[in-house]
Amino acid sequence: MLIRNLSFSVPSPAFVTIIGHNGAGKTTLFRAFQGKIAYQGQLLVQNQDLRHLSNPSGKGLLAYLPQKNAVNFPIKVHDLVVMGLFRKKRFFENYTSEDYALAAQVLAQLQLSHLIDHDFTTLSGGEQQLVWLGQLMLQDAGINLLDEPTQQLDVYYKHQVFGLLQNWVDERRKTILCITHDLQNLTNMQGFLLNLSKPNPRLEPITPETVQENQAFLEAGRQPVV
Repeated sequence: MLIRNLSFSVPSPAFVTIIGHNGAGKTTLFRAFQGKIAYQGQLLVQNQDLRHLSNPSGKGLLAYLPQKNAVNFPIKVHDLVVMGLFRKKRFFENYTSEDYALAAQVLAQLQLSHLIDHDFTTLSGGEQQLVWLGQLMLQDAGINLLDEPTQQLDVYYKHQVFGLLQNWVDERRKTILCITHDLQNLTNMQGFLLNLSKPNPRLEPITPETVQENQAFLEAGRQPVV
């Protein structure tokens, strides 16, 4: 999918939700941020062109949570979360007691301390998503790319995740770019909305009015611009 006529500047810290029809280029935009596809134009992070940066994730500039994360083997929750510190480790370097203490702090912030020794694969979908977010928090990147973080979650966990993301911006001073179809939970968020299905996408402040207008636009069934 080719994205055209896209130019925007995000203040830091900020929450930006990216919406649009299926095929509008939402995930493609994230792939460009990660250097996984060729593109024309510029993607600047802290005034640095991502094309000229080697391993921006390893340098703590970017972190990414994909739409689907699967674990098919038993692993303790704290062992999964502590892996968020991978970029600070040398090859084959073990995680220390201090590392696990940081993981425990993050789990406490997420109100998941009671699950710290549980097998991750036995958790509910909502609990698993919060654990993945905990791992992302431990990476401590300046910009965080989240692809449909509330997909297939029930109402309770959707509310939990969006509340966590807002606190992440307000308290940890992080910038979040979040792809979502879950517009109903956006009205309480503070930040910006980017609708890639519009002919000339631009950042719009998140308000009940802009959410409603963009919801109506998407429900009208207009085709994405290609």
